Amino acid sequence: MALVMQTDAPFWNSLVFDGIAEVDVEAVTAAFGTIEVVARGHAGGASCPDCGRFSGRVHDRYQRRLRDLPLADQSFVIRLTVRRFICESTDCPRRTFAEPFSRLAAPHARFTTRLSTAPWNGWGLPWLGGPVLGWRPSWDSARDG
Repeated sequence: MALVMQTDAPFWNSLVFDGIAEVDVEAVTAAFGTIEVVARGHAGGASCPDCGRFSGRVHDRYQRRLRDLPLADQSFVIRLTVRRFICESTDCPRRTFAEPFSRLAAPHARFTTRLSTAPWNGWGLPWLGGPVLGWRPSWDSARDG
């Protein structure tokens, strides 16, 4: 059974997307030990990483599934809709490029920057208040989505 939680944007934006102004929360669900936040970018466009020209012309959209730090003993997943923009510069070798979310996750990453840089040594999780013996991040489970 899935529980649809309130999408109180200020709460979720401050909890998950602190300092990332270009993301909007659309829905939050909790089911089977996992909290999932559905979000999308709302910027008017982005600059091409090769030529620097700004484009607001959307070519396509795709979904990224990012794992984040656990919340209240539940795994936490962000399902992010990313837009691909068309570079309209004729002399640029890049035809399309993805909307950048560099403060949230690295390109092609399956984990948020926060999870990737979390201080853990394989024996304990300091943010949980002590050691959790035998715990390892589930890198394989990131390939699910």
